[in-house]
Amino acid sequence: MSNIDKLKAAAAKAVDNFDPNMFVETRDVLALLDELEAKDRKILKLEKLAEAESVGADKAATSGVEWMKLYHAAEKRIAELERKEQHSERQSVIDALAGSGEEWSDIEEYMQKWDAERASAAGKGE
Repeated sequence: MSNIDKLKAAAAKAVDNFDPNMFVETRDVLALLDELEAKDRKILKLEKLAEAESVGADKAATSGVEWMKLYHAAEKRIAELERKEQHSERQSVIDALAGSGEEWSDIEEYMQKWDAERASAAGKGE
């Protein structure tokens, strides 16, 4: 039983046995005030702690969103660079075949096979 509970019980008992000539001792009043002040300080401390936790959670959520945006932007950039690399490689093959004197129909047929192989390899994750 805390001090405030003891004092409350004593006060209830005193009310039941009220005597108009009865006085409350100063030390009891001061003890009650000390308990109330301690309670108020604890409540304030807990409210500040809860607010700090809330702010921390908000910052973490915001940071997570920012990292996700960066991740998606990086994925898009990687895909763009891979497309450019594949196009450049394909164009180099066409240029080499054209420079070797191959017929355009042969180059076109070769490139269709080449594209199919690349698509198959991409589907397998190679």
